[in-house]
Amino acid sequence: MTHIIHKGLDFFVKPRKISLNLNMKIGSAKVHPEDLKILMKKVPVFMMSYYDSKAFMERELEISSADFPNGTIFFSYYEPVPAELNWDVDKNLIFQLARYFHLYDLVSSMNSLIDESKSLSIGLYEEWLETIMVKVPGENAEELRNMLSKFSLMYTTKILWKIFHGNFEELKKRTHEIAYKFYEVAGF
Repeated sequence: MTHIIHKGLDFFVKPRKISLNLNMKIGSAKVHPEDLKILMKKVPVFMMSYYDSKAFMERELEISSADFPNGTIFFSYYEPVPAELNWDVDKNLIFQLARYFHLYDLVSSMNSLIDESKSLSIGLYEEWLETIMVKVPGENAEELRNMLSKFSLMYTTKILWKIFHGNFEELKKRTHEIAYKFYEVAGF
């Protein structure tokens, strides 16, 4: 994962090391001491975090203190997705699915399925499952189908209804961030 701390276009720095506590929404970053002096004058600042060009998130940082000799800042942060995504998903399931799918593509596909299901078409889920299945050795195909079924249930019940309170438009708007968060939570 790549992280860039920035203040618009007038300042950016790539930390040498970043540490995030996902549950407490706090972290630290090591930067060059000269960058730290500039950074402390640029409040508030933001951090773009990338898995790749499809899965990314911007967080707003509130710097609480700095260790100038070591070039370390300590901060709390706000992110645009609900905190429950840190602990309310099956990390192992996400990790396993990432072996077969880009998680942004999987989330986008689920969003399309949810959008299409409003027409109450019979057999829509089975069509989606057949469309999204990738070629895997025969003995793994059933396991992958089961993982996709678990994911679709988790995505609709926990993420759409519990975490996003049924706000499908907000869920769709956050596709990049949700995909990034899945990678982060699964430990990539």
